[in-house]
Amino acid sequence: MGQSKLRVAMLSTGEEVLHGDITDTNAAWLSRRCFEEGFAMHRRVTVGDSLDELAIELVRCSQVSDIVIVNGGLGPTTDDLTTEAMAMAMNVDVELNAHWLSEMKARFEKNGKTMPKSNIKQAMLPEGAELIDNPVGSACGFVATLNDCLFFFTPGVPSEFKQMFDNEILPQLQTQFPNNLKLEIQRLYTFGLSESLLNDRLEPLELPDLFEIGYRSALPFIEVKLFSPRQHSDISLITDAIRKILADHMVGDGVPMLESVGGMLAQSGQTVAVAEKFTGGYLANWFNQSAMTKDALVQGWVLNENALNTDGDYNPLAAVLAMATASRENAGAHLGLACGNAANGEVALGLSTVEGDWGMIVKTRRSLTHEDFRCYASTMLMDMLRRYLQGKEVFGEISSLITLESLYIPVEDEPIDAQ
Repeated sequence: MGQSKLRVAMLSTGEEVLHGDITDTNAAWLSRRCFEEGFAMHRRVTVGDSLDELAIELVRCSQVSDIVIVNGGLGPTTDDLTTEAMAMAMNVDVELNAHWLSEMKARFEKNGKTMPKSNIKQAMLPEGAELIDNPVGSACGFVATLNDCLFFFTPGVPSEFKQMFDNEILPQLQTQFPNNLKLEIQRLYTFGLSESLLNDRLEPLELPDLFEIGYRSALPFIEVKLFSPRQHSDISLITDAIRKILADHMVGDGVPMLESVGGMLAQSGQTVAVAEKFTGGYLANWFNQSAMTKDALVQGWVLNENALNTDGDYNPLAAVLAMATASRENAGAHLGLACGNAANGEVALGLSTVEGDWGMIVKTRRSLTHEDFRCYASTMLMDMLRRYLQGKEVFGEISSLITLESLYIPVEDEPIDAQ
């Protein structure tokens, strides 16, 4: 993509990261930030709390990379070994940084406390290292060079790490390497097409030099990312072409689906009530994860899957439409969404509006876990709502689901369309 040939690496430390006790969100965040700023990583490594292993890996990184960002292991406890490991790799001693020691003492005193002796360790840096300020934590960072490779050492606390990178490290990199190509990313969120189908549809698109399309799958969505040089004149043209290809399957433009639907609800001033059986509150909980959808949600019912079933013939489609209508009317909302029972990979979904009601029964094409099926059913309901708000066909085609039956009932009319 015409990016700089600089070889940038990240070394994460800590047994808790290595063994999966915590998710290394710092690594994902840094990879994205570095890519956007023209410093794309060529490798990422994780090492546990072993002094020898850390020192060996630091030397190895210095031999294959130009820039290494080391994260973690700068705390006051005995298992924080990163500083000592770098001194070992550089074959130097550690020395007290009087400025940082004074800074730490002052911060403790400001809070009415006495600094523990163990914190002195955080003011010990390898000889020749330069301090990097940490305005929000006790662990300073530092810069050091080994085998002509530039190392930046950072604390593991995400808020401290991100602030240190953006305010201290990135400006240094931009000053020392001003010719790196900065990238811009357009994010389009899709639902209903598999990654292979998306690739087939977008593959014929001719991209200008330095443009690239990427994909990120996060059930049940696939994010389509357009990477391009920042402020390139063709960005809008290519993004519009992708939007046209994605068509009705694009559920979010620059923002995820929930925020997109929330914006539509806020603009229209419409409110929503939900009634859930199989999804068991999944949809109501999802609505509460965004300010605008939360404000639009008037009421949420969670019902046992055996509730409201009557003796005799049970019609799941009629039942779910009755649920959607009842939830809307009871709450005095403009719109009602309902999920019925699930059996044998099938579930009934309903949308009730002042204009009419839409219902469908869908079946999974492959076996899904209980939680994944709840996620898909909730997303289908959100997608029905999105399509209605956008004035589109409410029943969408989803590659992972089969529509067994669908029904639209206009207001004060008999059913006119059954399949």
